Amino acid sequence: MLTRSLRNFAKASFVNSVGRLPVSSRPFEKLACWIRFSRWCITRGRSAGKFRAFPDLTRKNREQLYEDVVQREGLENEIVDFIEFGVFRGESIRRWCQLLDHPETRLVGFDTFTGLPEQWLANPAGTFSTDGKPPKIEDARCSFQVGLFQDTVPIFLRRFQRRKRLVLHLDADLYSSTRYALHSMGPLLQPGDLLFFDEFSSPADEFRAFEEFLQAFGFQHEVLGAVNSFTHVCIRLS
Repeated sequence: MLTRSLRNFAKASFVNSVGRLPVSSRPFEKLACWIRFSRWCITRGRSAGKFRAFPDLTRKNREQLYEDVVQREGLENEIVDFIEFGVFRGESIRRWCQLLDHPETRLVGFDTFTGLPEQWLANPAGTFSTDGKPPKIEDARCSFQVGLFQDTVPIFLRRFQRRKRLVLHLDADLYSSTRYALHSMGPLLQPGDLLFFDEFSSPADEFRAFEEFLQAFGFQHEVLGAVNSFTHVCIRLS
């Protein structure tokens, strides 16, 4: 009886405390995301093998991840639709142009090129701007859709027909932008398609958007690789 009373008292105390927190309490939401992210790293991320984590955040590790996945998945000579959300100066899409050899592969980058539309972590709105100018990439297979995702993605999808493998590179940083990209592309995605995340270790943003995408579309997933302490992650849908 005493144990039950203590349990009920603890439950009531928790509900009365947490239930009075503001619905939009960012610290509380972030804590919950960090707990789920930590659990995901332990339970799902362990399958990433040798590319699980490196101590230093380096571009080299990210490119090693690209190269490893391309080789293991046989993407070099496969027809691929590579779509990137968040381009900035084009470092990643330029590298993918080099890695994907098939002449019928298409590479499309979405960005405003005027920087973040809102603050992300310590980065104010406007960070990562290139003054509205897409990068110059000498590859006829590569093109850019300039503008906010909600303005450019629906128009693009009305005429887009996927071929074989679809590879999404998600580097929009923000939860709202990443969620929009994933949910817009969701109906086109199939088992075997690949998702690359560039800021996955920001649990309240890219990780949270990925969680909600899985809940909405019912995919299972396998972690093919993760570097820089789960900042850059590759996931294969199943």
